[in-house]
Amino acid sequence: MRISQDNPQALRNPWVLGFLAFLVTFLSANAVFIYLAFSSPPNLVVEDFYEKGEAYAETQQRIARQEALGWSGVLLVPSSSRVNQEQTYEAVITGKNSAGLLLDSVTFYAYRPSDARQDFTVEMQKSGHGSYIADVSFDLPGTWDVIVEARRGEDEYIISRRLRIEP
Repeated sequence: MRISQDNPQALRNPWVLGFLAFLVTFLSANAVFIYLAFSSPPNLVVEDFYEKGEAYAETQQRIARQEALGWSGVLLVPSSSRVNQEQTYEAVITGKNSAGLLLDSVTFYAYRPSDARQDFTVEMQKSGHGSYIADVSFDLPGTWDVIVEARRGEDEYIISRRLRIEP
């Protein structure tokens, strides 16, 4: 009994065996993908669509109110940041006439996109006319989203920035 390409018995031919192995692998992979597609549907229909729509409309109103204020701001960050290194972050917020604003509160929020348990908040302190600072130390390296929220009465202004913290 010889096994070669000239063998007339089909199940002993390596080309037929290879084709059958490929076919079984292909069909098995498709079966797995079909199972996964049906076990976790793509959520094209949102259960609480009305609440989500209201939240979107509310967000658009907040953006319009912020633009109507005419405030402008910038977040000054260190050129390079490392883990467990306390550094000063400064927010400069000015009004319509480019004069610094006296605000009721300025809060520094740090969000870690990959792990919400690491998020933290720091109250920023007034350091000059329209200037607010906070000493911040990040515990983990990677990408962080920083939001500075400034409030005066009912007025609100938000500055956001994405930071990269080095190990």
